[in-house]
Amino acid sequence: MLKRISIILILASFTFAQSPVDLYNTANASLEAGEVSDAENGFNKALEVDPTFAPAYAGLSRVAIRNGDLKKAGDLLKEAISADEENKEFRSEFEQLSELNTLMNKGIKSMKNGDADSAFESFRIANEKFPNYPESVFNMGLVHFRKKEYLVAVDYFHKTLALNSEHKTALAAIKNVAKNYFNSGNQSYKRGDLEGALSSYGKVLDSAVDIHPGYDKAYGAMGDIYIGTKNYAKAMQVLNMAITVNPNYAKGYASLGIISADEENWEQAISNLTMATALNERDAMSFFRLAGAYNLTGDCNSAKDAARKATELKKRFGGAWFELGIAEWCGGKGNKTGALNAFEKARNDRAWRKMAEYEIDKVKNPQKYEK
Repeated sequence: MLKRISIILILASFTFAQSPVDLYNTANASLEAGEVSDAENGFNKALEVDPTFAPAYAGLSRVAIRNGDLKKAGDLLKEAISADEENKEFRSEFEQLSELNTLMNKGIKSMKNGDADSAFESFRIANEKFPNYPESVFNMGLVHFRKKEYLVAVDYFHKTLALNSEHKTALAAIKNVAKNYFNSGNQSYKRGDLEGALSSYGKVLDSAVDIHPGYDKAYGAMGDIYIGTKNYAKAMQVLNMAITVNPNYAKGYASLGIISADEENWEQAISNLTMATALNERDAMSFFRLAGAYNLTGDCNSAKDAARKATELKKRFGGAWFELGIAEWCGGKGNKTGALNAFEKARNDRAWRKMAEYEIDKVKNPQKYEK
């Protein structure tokens, strides 16, 4: 008896779960959250359960509106009216579509004629009367974009995405604005205009970083500028944001390693540089700095591993051979021959010659340096 009751309850709950009303309500919640594809799937499922369920057709019509397809929206409303001929709300929505079409066509015509103000006003009224139609919002942004008011335009593009998170044109427009600012920042940086570069990179972050983690590079570039001016507090702030936006951003960790090393925070330097080299195994300079940090903490074996990797990647770089020599000698406890060989190779790099010769003399004549 209990088993039979359990089966009946399970079947009843399954039937309840498939109720078109429940499916409609869930889909409607998705639509209000801007999850258009989920909403469309939900309304279609409601129709699979009950092909005569008129509200689901109306829901799909609203999906079509969010997708900017007014013709499809009208056709679906006709389906809703056909399924429920007494519903005045559906008929009213159908009549409103005609007004929306008129406003949008008027705005687009004004845009083509170069009358930006009239175009914006048509789109504004369309948005005021039909707040769930993303194309009116997008076109308001487009008006500002054509007037080169890019940050204002981006604000409208973001509002478009709030209505339809899958709006490809709005996403592309935001990325295009961010790319332009990023390139502008790079050009300013190359010219030595650091303030201009910081301003442009900041605009990248204001416009696109939340939807496009690739602009972690803007944070990284700002970090480089702040490091160059020894403003380490600001540098660490933007670099930590870079690795938050993109935890796989190797250069962010590398730059944090530079700061930690300059502040002689060797343990933190090792942590950051280890992450940098794990994410980018071709970063010779981070391996070099990591070897230096290990040497300064007395970890000669780890220093040798990092220094050897640096010498493999940059064979003529004296700094890598110098750190390998320090690691090989290990304060007099290591391999004298290995140390001398490494220092001799470091001597071939003019920038490291004097330091290498000093270390060679220390290895060959340790008594001179005894305290």
